[in-house]
Amino acid sequence: MTPSELFRNTSNAVQALLNHAVAGGVAPSVSCAVVLGGQELEVLSAGEATPDTFFDLASVTKLFTTVTALSLVDDGVLELDTPVGTWLPQYAQGAKSSVTLRHLLTHTSGLPSEWRGWHAALSEGRGFEREALLADLLSTELEADPGMRFAYSCAGFNTIMALAEHVMGTPWAQLVSSRVLDKLPTHEITGAPPWHRCAPTEFQPGLGRGLVQGVVHDEAAWSLGGLSGNAGMFATARGLAVFGTALGAGLPGILSASLAAEMWRSQLPEMLGQHFTPEAPGFEHGLGLRINQQPWMGTHGTAARGHGGFTGTSLLVKRDSEVVIALLSNRIYPSRDGDDATNLRKAVSDVVHSAAAQLRQDLTHERNTP
Repeated sequence: MTPSELFRNTSNAVQALLNHAVAGGVAPSVSCAVVLGGQELEVLSAGEATPDTFFDLASVTKLFTTVTALSLVDDGVLELDTPVGTWLPQYAQGAKSSVTLRHLLTHTSGLPSEWRGWHAALSEGRGFEREALLADLLSTELEADPGMRFAYSCAGFNTIMALAEHVMGTPWAQLVSSRVLDKLPTHEITGAPPWHRCAPTEFQPGLGRGLVQGVVHDEAAWSLGGLSGNAGMFATARGLAVFGTALGAGLPGILSASLAAEMWRSQLPEMLGQHFTPEAPGFEHGLGLRINQQPWMGTHGTAARGHGGFTGTSLLVKRDSEVVIALLSNRIYPSRDGDDATNLRKAVSDVVHSAAAQLRQDLTHERNTP
């Protein structure tokens, strides 16, 4: 099979999966961009989406937060293993005084999974005053001592945002743009998308929001003004794949080679020490990057890195086969009570991994044939 035939067959197989997902009610809008063996395939879409549709990336945003924070480490503004209480007074006392940026980036800080200050402000009719909300966020107590457990924490990534803003005196959205987005060869990743090109997310009349479209769905990020440490980035599948390709290449021009490698390296055995007790295959995490999450990265995704998002989004990068999969959906429209899109993500991953293996086999055979 020629590479062009393999690429075409792969696109056809992925398109069939997208069509099936829409027909089965997984999501009304789906878009997917695949890079296979370093070759960009046609951007695919199904349902109400087109290749130009922007999707709310939800927690995939954490990858951009990671890179922004690490760029500050590169510049000597922050340090990975210095207690953040060096800069944040709220972290200068008690157990919080030993929390580091590396703890926050690996979800080992001991912070709870969520910060609910936004809900208290809303229910008490106080409105969203950002400085007061940030103060409340930074007062969040630990649930465990740093380095004692792995517990996924959106609160931790918003704390990274607060830390960066504090030391730089610059709004978070501006930091992300200047340090990451402006250095990528795409304009299709943004914290301020054109709303009319955005797939809608949840209908939230109970929060006074109505239909959420072109505005971040995550309530904590919404209360903090939009693009935040845990959520708020929007992208097309094509745009997110550009970032994925840069990530796989080591983020040249954005991060030093050493820090880009730290993103990729499994951190938990070192961070947790004797408390590292893997509970399931794939219990791995780099700096900001999920590792070997087979339920959605696929059976052959053992060397893959990436991140998923609550809205039905994911980015997968596999260096050894030069694979990138940017799979975006709005599976929470009009309600979050449906399919979580895990099966769709795994099915697409498996198809692409299989194609990558076939491509590698074909190229090896071609090189060895006289």
